[in-house]
Amino acid sequence: MKKIIISLLMFFSLTQANEKAVFDCASEDMKFVYTRMSLIELTAKELQEANRPYDFVLTIHSKCTQIVDKSSEDKYVKNIHKKLETLQTAYNVKIEVCGIAVDRLGYEESDLLPFVDTVKNSITRVISLQNKGYAFIPFH
Repeated sequence: MKKIIISLLMFFSLTQANEKAVFDCASEDMKFVYTRMSLIELTAKELQEANRPYDFVLTIHSKCTQIVDKSSEDKYVKNIHKKLETLQTAYNVKIEVCGIAVDRLGYEESDLLPFVDTVKNSITRVISLQNKGYAFIPFH
């Protein structure tokens, strides 16, 4: 009887595992980036509707860093801002920008969207997430 209970607990713990992914954006093509943000939203929505738990992280670095500049006048970036806010508020996607890129591109923390976290180094962050079982989805 004890073995059956343990087997059932293991089965249910495996079926309840989170879908984990880190989406890594380094592209400078803002039209492409917008389509990828829409894809993250569609994926999160699909999982939500299926009652499948998920944990998504979006890491932003290199030439993609411009998408977190709250004063940008680029029409695609403005639309990406709206999409990022939706991802964070409606789908609980963690949005993180690389501190190295922020520094190299001359941004101050006050220049960044308020719901974006800065991490020291997005490469070491991605490595850490992958070692925790997150699927790596590059947008380069």
